[in-house]
Amino acid sequence: MYRVSNKVIGYLNLVTLLASIPIIGGAMWTARSSANCESVLHTPLLAIGFIVLLVSLAGFIGACFNVACALWFYLVAMLLLIAGLLCLTAFGFAITGGGGGVQVPGRIYREYYLSDYSSWLRNRISEDRYWRVARACVVRSMECAEIARWTPIDYLERDLTPIQTRRSAVGLLQAADGVRIRDRGSDGGAGGGLLPMEQ
Repeated sequence: MYRVSNKVIGYLNLVTLLASIPIIGGAMWTARSSANCESVLHTPLLAIGFIVLLVSLAGFIGACFNVACALWFYLVAMLLLIAGLLCLTAFGFAITGGGGGVQVPGRIYREYYLSDYSSWLRNRISEDRYWRVARACVVRSMECAEIARWTPIDYLERDLTPIQTRRSAVGLLQAADGVRIRDRGSDGGAGGGLLPMEQ
């Protein structure tokens, strides 16, 4: 029974060891791409790939060659990874809870308001330094150029992403009688939703 369980652990770790290779390869590929948003994924993918590689290698060596210290390292690393994933999941639910968007009557897309999210997230994204990379990423993408070619019917019939919804709402309101735009929300720039202001 002991040998069977070791073989199962060894084969499972061999599979994850092999799976880490395309993850690292994908991270290297995103590093070459500086003209789009994929380059942002370089560091996280590289870190995940090497962590999976090291943990899987320790599990494989420990299980197949009966190396006790490698198995202990594997066990501790797996416990830390599981605890980290649980904390990350709980944190994600805590800061995004209640912010699933509001269905717009007669429209396919949903509207999103920052006031529905946690104050930590609102304060973080209201600072300009957090938006520089995201703004440059959106500008380099084809999102805005594609929206510029849309007809008014496209705005009503397409399933818009949150970025497209905000961008198209600004464009439509600015085009209609040259109105100015302000954010809806009690905390100024941290609020979401767009409302026209009278001149």
